Amino acid sequence: MDVEDYMLLFFSSWVLISALATKSVDVFLTLTLIGLLITLEVGSLFLSKEQKEGLKPLVELLLVIFAIIVMKKVYEVLSG
Repeated sequence: MDVEDYMLLFFSSWVLISALATKSVDVFLTLTLIGLLITLEVGSLFLSKEQKEGLKPLVELLLVIFAIIVMKKVYEVLSG
């Protein structure tokens, strides 16, 4: 197996375990972002530039969703 296969296996198992362990979509999406960032950081030496560029939109989308989740939680805290 190549390193890319191990990375895909790790990320897939991360998402599956996150989906089974959480009941909230917000927590699931946050854990998915964390898993993707860990996978990219650890395996960045083994990915080609095209593969990294292909994953950028997913990371950006999850970061926007994470920012919305944080803003929603801050609003909940501030509104009482």
